[in-house]
Amino acid sequence: QELPGSAKFASTKSKHPLLGNMARNIGRTASTVGMMEGAFFVSRTDLLQWVNKTLQVSLTKVEQCASGAIYCQIIDACHPGSVQMRKVNWVAKADHEFIPNYKVMQAAFDKLGIERHVPVEMLVRAKYQDNLEFLQWIKCFAEKEGSVRDDYDPVAAREGKPVPAWAKSAGGVASLTSAGALEKENLRPRQVAKGGYEAERKPVAKAAPKAAAKPIESSGEMEALKAKVESQQEAMQELKATLDGLERERDYYFRKLRNVEILCSTLEANMEPSLTAEKIVADVQGILYAENEEDGQAAAQ
Repeated sequence: QELPGSAKFASTKSKHPLLGNMARNIGRTASTVGMMEGAFFVSRTDLLQWVNKTLQVSLTKVEQCASGAIYCQIIDACHPGSVQMRKVNWVAKADHEFIPNYKVMQAAFDKLGIERHVPVEMLVRAKYQDNLEFLQWIKCFAEKEGSVRDDYDPVAAREGKPVPAWAKSAGGVASLTSAGALEKENLRPRQVAKGGYEAERKPVAKAAPKAAAKPIESSGEMEALKAKVESQQEAMQELKATLDGLERERDYYFRKLRNVEILCSTLEANMEPSLTAEKIVADVQGILYAENEEDGQAAAQ
């Protein structure tokens, strides 16, 4: 059995023929988005500006999309009502809290007939490259769908839900025009000879020159600075090793948890009459105490 969220979203057939045709058309649109599309060459800055303007947010990093909330609302902006926005968790902070948002998006994909492999396990780790590529695909999909509906209100769609500071107001629109607003603030009317007025730029204060660095007076001071730098580098290496160990441990227990989730889903879908509590406990323990990942996955299935 494949991991939830990692599977390729398959199109679903609607009971209504018109809705079914629309879903198939959307699915074909999504499936034709390839790596050579223009959106995959869009820069990080342009992507963030597009998201901020579209959803009236104020993202500063691509990694902030890792929770899946932004992806959900972009799909909802293209097809209002297709995503259950009331179920989207905007204040999720850990990877296990991100996963329900991707399940909400998966339900929308199934409803719209979108076929797209979503690397959930990679996206929830909030790595820059993974989320950059998926955000590029989302933008290309939105453009192929005719972009966002003009009557879509992203702030109203988030209303009533706790949201982070960057999603509370139209910060994205303001950030796009902040440079222009600053330019206007530096203008003031100046009277000309015939009684009219023209714009006059305010003088901009120049930054004071930085003081020159104090020269090192002795070789002893130089040696002390070198020793300090070496000590700090060693401390950084130790911190990095500790962080790597914590990440490996986190991933280890995360996989255990996912395998238990797969086991529960399998049992729920195919409950055998002969199944006992002892058998379930034994299967869970087999996952928890498995020495390698293959054994854990085998126990889950």
